[in-house]
Amino acid sequence: MNSVKAKNSYISLFSSGGLGDLGFHDEEFFCIASAELLSRRIEVQRLNQLADPSRLICGDLMLPGPFEQVVGLAQEYTAAEKQPVTVLLATPPCQGMSVANHKKGDELARNSLVVRSIEMVKIVRPLVFIFENVPAFMKTICTGMDGNNRTIAAEINKELGSNYEYFSQVIQLSEYGSPSSRKRSLTIGVRNDVTWATPLDLYPQQTKAPTLRELIGDLPPLTKMGESADGDILHSFRPYEPRMRTWIKDLKEGETAFENKDPNKRPHRILNGKKVPNVQKNADKYRRVFWDATAPCVHTRNDILASQNTIHPVDDRVFSVRELMRMMGVRDDFVWFSGQQDAGKVLSWEEYRKHDVNIRQCLGEAVPVPVTQSIARNIKNHLSAHLQFSAGKPKRRIDSLWSTSAQKSAYMGVPDYRRKTNAAYYTEPLIAFSLIKRALGAFNQKRKKPIRVLEPSAGSGVFIDVLNQYGDYYKIDLTAVELDHEMEQHLRKKYSSATNLAAFNLELSDYLLQENESAYDLVVGNPPFGRKSVERDSRWHGEPELSVRFLRKALSESTMVALVMPKALLHAKYYLNIRRYLIASCNISTVLDYGEYTFPNVKIETLGLIADRRQQAIDTTTIKSWPLSLIREASPDYVFSPEYPSWLIYRDGDFDRVLSSLHCGLLNVWRDRKVSRRMASTDGVRVIRGRNIGYNGELVDDSRDYYVDKEIARAVSCSLKRLDGSKKFLAPNLSYNPRAIDFRDIGDSIPDGSCAVLFGDLSAKQAEAFIVFSRSDEFQRFYRVACNFATRSINIDSCLAFWWGVPKL
Repeated sequence: MNSVKAKNSYISLFSSGGLGDLGFHDEEFFCIASAELLSRRIEVQRLNQLADPSRLICGDLMLPGPFEQVVGLAQEYTAAEKQPVTVLLATPPCQGMSVANHKKGDELARNSLVVRSIEMVKIVRPLVFIFENVPAFMKTICTGMDGNNRTIAAEINKELGSNYEYFSQVIQLSEYGSPSSRKRSLTIGVRNDVTWATPLDLYPQQTKAPTLRELIGDLPPLTKMGESADGDILHSFRPYEPRMRTWIKDLKEGETAFENKDPNKRPHRILNGKKVPNVQKNADKYRRVFWDATAPCVHTRNDILASQNTIHPVDDRVFSVRELMRMMGVRDDFVWFSGQQDAGKVLSWEEYRKHDVNIRQCLGEAVPVPVTQSIARNIKNHLSAHLQFSAGKPKRRIDSLWSTSAQKSAYMGVPDYRRKTNAAYYTEPLIAFSLIKRALGAFNQKRKKPIRVLEPSAGSGVFIDVLNQYGDYYKIDLTAVELDHEMEQHLRKKYSSATNLAAFNLELSDYLLQENESAYDLVVGNPPFGRKSVERDSRWHGEPELSVRFLRKALSESTMVALVMPKALLHAKYYLNIRRYLIASCNISTVLDYGEYTFPNVKIETLGLIADRRQQAIDTTTIKSWPLSLIREASPDYVFSPEYPSWLIYRDGDFDRVLSSLHCGLLNVWRDRKVSRRMASTDGVRVIRGRNIGYNGELVDDSRDYYVDKEIARAVSCSLKRLDGSKKFLAPNLSYNPRAIDFRDIGDSIPDGSCAVLFGDLSAKQAEAFIVFSRSDEFQRFYRVACNFATRSINIDSCLAFWWGVPKL
């Protein structure tokens, strides 16, 4: 199917006057819909042509009409362009969460607008979602989509965590492009299938903010109430009660009117002829701000002296709209009302006043334009530039010039000899992010002591790149180990300059041969996969699986491990010992089923495993599935029960119901490992393959059927005769559509390795019931859960044979 070129688009919820949208508009994102409650603010967007008027939705998103109108526009766009919405930006009202608002009412009702935003993301499924709000945002209680109260953080995880990887942080926006101080919660989510970009790649660029003097110092002073600068009505002295001027006129920078020694100059009101002092609820009310510091936060009530940090450093007034525009990064040609271009000449202050409050509220509610523009630019450069669509699904372009450090690491060419010798498969950036995020989440960001982290198989450096990004939020002391000299030199050159890490040490070594004396807080990475010969005398080489050797050694040296492992770890027989070891000695806090998303262009099923050796047991394990778009919390005793030979991360009540009706563990398994098509002859004995086993209990002919010599067949037949039990059955191996037939149905034919021979002592009635049940839809789902919905790592060994249950009669 032909690929479709990516187009950048966005939806904006609670968009106010469109200032947050302006950043996306200026980066040439197409506005699919912009929704706002108040018509006067929608008018501001219309005047600035931020979107086609038909896409400006005025109404309450809690009502079905406006909400469905936005959804309809998104669906129309997706159908027409054959691609999803790129970004959904939501900045729901924050009154129920803001510490600046002391008059809170029905907080849960207000916070329901947050839940409405989450619902919109869930329906529209944009590639990226952005939530910007006050610092308390994620900790605030809301009524979730299911009617239960929980924190907004928990609601986002419950409703969006199955399809998105996201990062949420309270940041000072003045460090990320905003010209003024503004501490906010910023949450950015990236859809699971956009594996080449992480939320940290899309976070706004860090920059140093200008001082207030640098920002507005060139504007002319205003000393008379109602006075405007020549030709610029937006730079005006907003009038207030003249008696209040004495409260502020003698203030120096940083002082508040409450500090005046003269009681008559302190804020007060007159009640019944008596002077009543005002209460100082915030330390920065009636406060004159500093010239040579970052501009203060622009609040919604920036029109009054009594609000926070609203008084000019020199003039006896609140900041003008023009000054506030600069403090929010709004360009000078932004239009607030019709006829604004001639306003300086035509309008008096009294005529302009009817627009002033709306403008100031829009500015106070906005996301600073440089912040959203930086995010939009990052989405364009790091996500969309490498994106194309096939059948409406995002695909990574293979001809891209990679723009992030992790992308360059993940998609660098790997010579065949290195892939074969060192099992060198490099991890998709979003996969590395998902594992690191959850592992570091167990540590306090404010801890003074650095987190000691080990990357034992650094490879091209994907995990180092993501850890380096996390260095902005955690103190990380990283040691990376790599055994390939060429890759070690590459990494050394790459990280020779300063990093965000508290410390970085790179070692050329075979991790499995190291004798580490110091302990680590965390071992994280993607160890090599594959099997090696067992060395009985070696402490770590007693396991045939390379990844298990790394896992065992990491657990001996670290409090916590977070490693990418083969998905077969969940159920294959050759991982049985490590499964038993883990549930006996570790807490398994997280299992991330990546399916085939981990390695670029490689069909290998993997999972992310986070385990720790802390003595205190945990109550729940987090399980997320990329293939099933699922996230859940489960009891470790339930999904890792030692009663069964495999782990069951998708176990549920329906599985248990079927399990209770079966006798499991009655059958053993045998598979031939020698017969193959290269032994084919023109006649002889027919070879039965998995695809010959029909869904109706009959053998099915296939154009690729073959025969082998009678002597070869005789050896297989002898092995089959030695199997214990009264009954034998034949089932396709490596199939997630299980079914079985009576072995006698194949006559003198023999099976090859694509079939599994199940055998055991069953009565005739049990055997008949087993065959019928094995072909049922009920068993298919039961068996898929038993196989953890794997599609490749499902060889029928003794652990999976256990689940070929016989119905209880």
